[in-house]
Amino acid sequence: MKKFSSTIAVILLMGLSSLTAYAAADTERPGNVSNLKGVALDGAAKLTWDKTTDNVGVAGYQVHYGTKPVTAQGETYEKVLDVVDVTEYVVTDLENDTTYYFSVIAYDATKNESKKWAKEVSLKPVQEGGVSEDKDAPQVKDAETLNSQEVKVTFSEAIMLPGEDPEDAFTIEVDATLEGFAVLDAKMDEEDTAGKSVILTTAKQQVGTKYKLTVSIDIEDEAGNPIISGTSDTALFTGTSVSKEAEDKSGPKVVKVQATDPTHIIVNFDEAVVLSIDPSENFKIIEEKESEKTLQVLGVELVKNTEGVEDAAVIITTSEQEDKSYVVIASKLKDETGNTVDSEKNSAIFTGQKAPSADGDNEDDEDKVAPKDVAKFLAKTLFEGEKYLVTLTWEIPKANIGDVIEQIVYMSTDKGENYEKKATLDPEATKYEAANLDAGEYWFKLTQKDAAGNESEGVIKKVILSKTGPEMLGLILVSLGLGRIFGKKKRK
Repeated sequence: MKKFSSTIAVILLMGLSSLTAYAAADTERPGNVSNLKGVALDGAAKLTWDKTTDNVGVAGYQVHYGTKPVTAQGETYEKVLDVVDVTEYVVTDLENDTTYYFSVIAYDATKNESKKWAKEVSLKPVQEGGVSEDKDAPQVKDAETLNSQEVKVTFSEAIMLPGEDPEDAFTIEVDATLEGFAVLDAKMDEEDTAGKSVILTTAKQQVGTKYKLTVSIDIEDEAGNPIISGTSDTALFTGTSVSKEAEDKSGPKVVKVQATDPTHIIVNFDEAVVLSIDPSENFKIIEEKESEKTLQVLGVELVKNTEGVEDAAVIITTSEQEDKSYVVIASKLKDETGNTVDSEKNSAIFTGQKAPSADGDNEDDEDKVAPKDVAKFLAKTLFEGEKYLVTLTWEIPKANIGDVIEQIVYMSTDKGENYEKKATLDPEATKYEAANLDAGEYWFKLTQKDAAGNESEGVIKKVILSKTGPEMLGLILVSLGLGRIFGKKKRK
C-alpha cells in the first residue's frame, strides 16, 4: 500500500510539473474582445460580446467600467469585475440617470491579457430601462462589393452577429444557377459606428457574375428581433476584379531619433506602434563606442510623429545624457496589425545633450554656471469662445533668488524643433498666461538667466489643445520633465 501511494504521488508530481511547465511556456495573448454591446436596465446594464480565441484557451473575461471614458494611454476605469468565461453579463448596483462607460478584455490561464480593450460602449441606466418598444425586425438594405473577396452588407438598423461562426448566418449563391458560393468570414464593419454594416469575406468572385445574398434568422437587432425569412432578407451584388488590399506584413521602422534635452529623446517611426505592458522593455539605449554603457529608460509615452500620425513616435525619458553618440534599439515593439519591429530598421544614432556643469570652476573665476531650472512646471487650460487660454505656473528654487535677473518663456509649434521667444518675466514671477491659442500641440519652455548671461536648459511642458473641445475629450497634458510616464496602451 505504501509503495502504491508513493507511485501515485510521483505520478501526481510529474503531472503537476508538466502542467506548470506547459503554463509557463504560454506567453501568447488571447484575442481582443469584439462586438461589445449593451442595454441599459434599471440600476444595471446588460453587456454581450463575441467569444474570443486563444492558443491554449480563454480562462475568462474582465469587465472594466466607470463614470469617465478612457481616452488616453495610461488611463484606467474605476472598477473591474472578473466574470469568468461568459459572453454575457449584467453589471448591477449602478445609479440611474448616470452615464457609465464599459470595456472588456479576455485572459488565459497564465493571466495573459488581450492586447487591447474592447471598443468602449456607454450606457445610462434608467428606472424604466430594460423594456424595449422595438418590435420591428431588421432588414437587408444593400450588398456592395468592396473587392473581389469582400462584400459589405448594410441593414436597416444596428444588428448583432452570432457569437460563434457568424459567417454561417449568411448564404451566397450564383443568381443564375443557384450554385453555392463560399462565405469564409463575417465581422462587424469597424468604420460603421452605427453598427448597421457587416463585412463578409468570400471566395474569389467572378467578374460580372450576379450573386444573391440571403441572411438567416440568426441575425438579430439589439432588441433581440430576428430578421424575418423571406422578407427583406436578400440582396444582389455583382462580382468585381478589384483585388483585395494586401495585408500589412511589414513591421514598424525607426525613422529618426533626436535628443530634446539632457533627459528626453523622441523616436519617430513610419507607422503607429503598440507598446508592451512595460514600455521600458521596448527600448535599449547604449553608447555607440562603448556598448556596455547604457542610459536608463525611465519613461515612454506615445505621441504623433513628424508626419502627424498618431502613436507613431515615442518620447523617452532617460537618465542624464552626455555629449556622446548613443544608439537607440527598439525590440518587441509591434504595429497595430501585430507585426514586430523591422530587425534591419530598429535602431538609430543620436547625440546626447549634456547638462551644464554645476561646479562653475574656471581659471578666471568668471561665472559660467547657469541657474537652476524651476520646479513643478504645470499647465492649466481654459476654453474661452473659440480660443484657449493656457496658464503656466511654477516654483522658483531658493538658489535662484538673487542670482536670476529674468525668466524667459519660449513656445514651439513643431514638437520642440524650433522655439519662439514669447515673454521675458521678472525673476520673482511664478505665472504666465498664453492667450488666444487655437487647437493644436504646443511646447512651452521656461528658462532662467543670470547677470552673466548664463541661461538654464529650461523645463518643458507639452500641451495638446483638443480640436473637439474640452467637453468631449478634455485636454491631454503631458509632462516632459517629471516622473515616470509608463502606461498600458488603451485597448480599444
